[in-house]
Amino acid sequence: MVTLLLYYKLDQQVKYYLYILKLLKGVKDKMNEYNSKKLTLSGLMIALVFVATFSIRIPVPFTQGYIHGGDSMIFVSAILLGWKYGAVAGSLGSAMADLAGGYAVWALPTLIIKGIMGGIAGYLARGKKKNTVTAATIVAGLWFVFSYALRTVINKTIASNPSVLVGKVDGANSVEQLIDMSQKLQSQLLWISILIPIFIIILSIFLHKIDKQLFSASKLLGMTVSGLWMVFAYYMASGILFGNFIVSIFSIPWNIIQFVSGAIIGYVILFALSKTPIGKYLN
Repeated sequence: MVTLLLYYKLDQQVKYYLYILKLLKGVKDKMNEYNSKKLTLSGLMIALVFVATFSIRIPVPFTQGYIHGGDSMIFVSAILLGWKYGAVAGSLGSAMADLAGGYAVWALPTLIIKGIMGGIAGYLARGKKKNTVTAATIVAGLWFVFSYALRTVINKTIASNPSVLVGKVDGANSVEQLIDMSQKLQSQLLWISILIPIFIIILSIFLHKIDKQLFSASKLLGMTVSGLWMVFAYYMASGILFGNFIVSIFSIPWNIIQFVSGAIIGYVILFALSKTPIGKYLN
């Protein structure tokens, strides 16, 4: 009788462990399926970043570069798939577009800059609320400092020796034209430094009422911080590549237009995707 009881308990334990193993196998299969779908979507996003960057190009005269629509797809991939996949899609898709489009000199900087851009967007988009507020405060402060420093550099350069820049800045064939362009640039930088934080706050409040999950403050911040990183990084890369950090300043408004329009287009695409089965990746 005791032996039968022991056999019965052993049999129940074996069945229990087999049931647990079956559950674990099911979870593993689901994870593999989920990761496979993510890898497939990641490959698709690399292609979409490439197409959006390569097909929509507006040359920027100051840096021998161009602005494009690829940022929208970087934002979509980062928010949809997370920071790792966003970084891969941003770096590979954008760098390949530079190589294919005849901008090989920018391929390596783009590989690094766009990769970090996608990583920042994806990381902050899924970050905690406390981290979001901290990041927003730090970025706002750094942006004001950066804008002020640029305006100071422009003032000192133009005041000390403006003739050095004549002919180097497209459209500035005389000192008078250079001074006029620099004044307009300073005004643009001032308004940009003021309006971007205000625009983010207003847009966040408005969009949050439409869809709290999709239009969360963290996602909007992720786009903004990664976009500002892109602006700063390309300014530095341009200054290093062409040996003139003053001329590179004139490309900043163009890059800001690029990432702001990319964020708007990206949100439109994400909103459309949220109504499809792919929307589950946005949670």
